[in-house]
Amino acid sequence: MRNQLWFLIVIIALGLLLSIHSQAKIQTSVQSEIKATAANKIIELNKYLGGAEGKLNNKPALNFKFTNASGSPENTCSIITTDNYLRHSKNRLENINLSESNFYFDCQWNGTYYFLSNRYRTYAEVIIKQPDSQFPMSMHIEAKLVSLTGERVEIISGDISLRRKPR
Repeated sequence: MRNQLWFLIVIIALGLLLSIHSQAKIQTSVQSEIKATAANKIIELNKYLGGAEGKLNNKPALNFKFTNASGSPENTCSIITTDNYLRHSKNRLENINLSESNFYFDCQWNGTYYFLSNRYRTYAEVIIKQPDSQFPMSMHIEAKLVSLTGERVEIISGDISLRRKPR
């Protein structure tokens, strides 16, 4: 009886230790995620540089380039989408972890290449606002991208007019 009681006490103590250890691991994981989120860079796009026709997956595509007006002209982000996807997207382009092969978004910023990945949580979303008598066509962009070294960046914009302004 005494051995059984001793055995029960040991089992309970081990259970408590395991519980404390797993709680510490969870807390450390949450703290790491919070630090990673706080360390993310933010790029704000506010200027349309122009567009061009091209190809994506051997299909006709459109390529749109954007930057930040107050930054270096070498800092650019690009949207490329097939004509067909753009026409049938209902004014919303979306790619989560490379789930959409007809729309891609990437940036070259301060010498670092940022892109969508299926190994990290990444996404790009573009809302297209159709023109009316008051405003030209515009795009609203949000994205989370990653670099080859695992550095993450968040891309945001207001509504960027797709009317090119003279230089």
